[in-house]
Amino acid sequence: MDYTEVSNSIRMMMKAQGIDEMYIDKEETLYYDESGNIKHLIIKDGKLNADSDTVFVLGGVQADDIISLEELKTALGKNLEKEIKSTKDLKGTFIEILRKDNFRKILQIIQDKGWHIHFCIVQVFYYGFVDIIDSISGLECAPFAFKAELYKVLKRNPNTTISIFKKYKYPNVGTKYIKDFLSELIILIDGVIVEDAKKYRLNPLLVFLKNSLEKAKEQKELVFIQNETTHEWVGNFVQFYRQQILSFPKKTLVFDEEKQVMSQIAEEDIIIDGKAPDNYSFKESGTDAMIQVCDYVVSILRKYIIFLDRLEPEVDADIQKFDENQMNNYKLLNRILADSLNYNPLFVHFVACQHTVAKYHKYIQEYGAPIANE
Repeated sequence: MDYTEVSNSIRMMMKAQGIDEMYIDKEETLYYDESGNIKHLIIKDGKLNADSDTVFVLGGVQADDIISLEELKTALGKNLEKEIKSTKDLKGTFIEILRKDNFRKILQIIQDKGWHIHFCIVQVFYYGFVDIIDSISGLECAPFAFKAELYKVLKRNPNTTISIFKKYKYPNVGTKYIKDFLSELIILIDGVIVEDAKKYRLNPLLVFLKNSLEKAKEQKELVFIQNETTHEWVGNFVQFYRQQILSFPKKTLVFDEEKQVMSQIAEEDIIIDGKAPDNYSFKESGTDAMIQVCDYVVSILRKYIIFLDRLEPEVDADIQKFDENQMNNYKLLNRILADSLNYNPLFVHFVACQHTVAKYHKYIQEYGAPIANE
């Protein structure tokens, strides 16, 4: 399939965001692994097939040089005969893994080597219903802000959200049910508005969103949430691999072997400017130290985003309770993330609630300063 136009459009969007072409075209090698790939987000047997805080991460490190498996295992104090896996080494929540020696050791390797972290992070539950906002007239002025508000509302009680979406066969809402579907969303929003009022608070965005949904009842269609696969909120995640290939045609991309992804990419027969791109490959993680480093990186990032996906005062309170070891490791993480962002802004890509993204950048500012500036 010819993706030349899509690739060019991605490039134009990057430039429109103020990204210098040098970041797009720089020839360098990116290594990848994934974490949190649930294959798709669907309602099955009346239940969603994943938790509401599920996060998918495709990313890893940019590196000019590599290390051997022996070097990596020695640095981590591991048996040379066994493959290292973050699922065994970094068990627990983000708060818990901050205490682990190998959390620090893997990041220390990255810092000492001068590598940079890159990623695409997807809050899957959020991604599952952003098309609602894109289907409503009048919300074009600040779509990400309204998506964030709707996300907060729908995530408050996931079971209620699932029940409503199941009832209307989302994202295949029948035309005759548009008013009923939107009315149920309005009821959820109203509940939050009333609760805020009891605390003498008013969220203008939420009020505007409610009014826009009221007006949308008169729309003839909700274009992005009709005539789609019933009960499939998010399709397979191969699209995020494809996006990397289309975004970085001049970089060398090395992915971990994922049979389903490899098969689908092969079937698509990607063509850009008249030829098949040859800048990407898949490697088996058991024999590649760089992919194993990426395994740690994406696991850390996934747990970190889940940690951030809460009210800011709650996150701040947890950070203030970090012991010395946790805080040192947290600062190390943020220093590397800050350095990676400065090295190439394209290394940071979110499909996520803007409140979560804002916290990510806030803590980089607060905890990512070089040691000399602390």
